[in-house]
Amino acid sequence: MNAEDDRCRVELEGFFLSRAEQVNTPRTLLIAAHPDDETIGAGALLRRRPNIKVIHVTDGSPLNPGDALAAGFVTRAEYAEARRKETVQALAHAGIREDAITNLQFTDQQLSFQMKELTERVLAIVRQFQPEVVLTHAYEGGHPDHDSVAFACQMARRAASFCLCEFAGYHAGCAGMEIHTFLPRAQQTQYTYRLNSDEREFKIAMIKSFATQERTLQPFTQPEVERFREAPEYDFTRPPHDGKLWYENFNWGTDGATWRKMASQTLSEILHP
Repeated sequence: MNAEDDRCRVELEGFFLSRAEQVNTPRTLLIAAHPDDETIGAGALLRRRPNIKVIHVTDGSPLNPGDALAAGFVTRAEYAEARRKETVQALAHAGIREDAITNLQFTDQQLSFQMKELTERVLAIVRQFQPEVVLTHAYEGGHPDHDSVAFACQMARRAASFCLCEFAGYHAGCAGMEIHTFLPRAQQTQYTYRLNSDEREFKIAMIKSFATQERTLQPFTQPEVERFREAPEYDFTRPPHDGKLWYENFNWGTDGATWRKMASQTLSEILHP
């Protein structure tokens, strides 16, 4: 284990401390693809990290108007604003003020086509806030935007010094969607936090704040655990697992082969500008 791994281990263990137990809490950025991803992956943690800054990369409103119309909105802008307000309400439960929430205003389901710009924006955010810890998505094929944010954070880590950690979200499994767990990786320790009854009720209240996402978030409404780990080094030119990716079951803007083509192109542009 090198010094960086040891530092990340200490930071991950700090995720389990209550507010009262924390001393000199490290500056922490949570970078999520969509409004509500932070709650799904780390809602209980948020209450224990009063100084956390939350960055949403997209506005949560796809170009396809289907989601907006299904939620009762005429335009995608109205839908995006509703999702913003829901996020403010949800994070207020955790004591996170609106001025600690930033949205980069990318379009939902379009990040795979803007990876270079996304990487530049994430690096700018990291340089602005100077975090000691960045918490984000794993590269697991759950959603193309999640994978794009994981890519951007990995690229930013090459240019800045911080501990990059991940929260478990969702991905394809043998029986459908698997939630709150990581794809297995050799030599990668995961940390499991089991919610007590108060924390479960607290997280459920956060989830209920996202009224427009009621059906989408149904699988996450009985939270029991949150899992975290140090981000491994990924090969973004290869699929995260064998077989069909979860997002390839849906019309979410791209497929795995196209995503990897965009990632390879962006890597080439970053490494050989």
